[in-house]
Amino acid sequence: MITLEICIGSSCYVKGSNQVVKIINNLLEEKNWKDKVEVKGSFCMQACQDKLGLGIRVNGERIEGVNLQNAREIIEEKLSGLIA
Repeated sequence: MITLEICIGSSCYVKGSNQVVKIINNLLEEKNWKDKVEVKGSFCMQACQDKLGLGIRVNGERIEGVNLQNAREIIEEKLSGLIA
């Protein structure tokens, strides 16, 4: 099982993390990955402090440069490599 954590702390929430949760859930549904990926909320990952975009980790690895506009593309690519 792949673990995908999305920061839902106040700074990331304001930057759209709540919408990213919806985008990711739709992606998992479309790709039939719901049984392979566990989505969890997390509080501060310090990604915004380090100017790395939204706080997102896949299997504990922080994914850098994610924002509301590119979240689906980046996460789909990362998960595709792990699921394939």
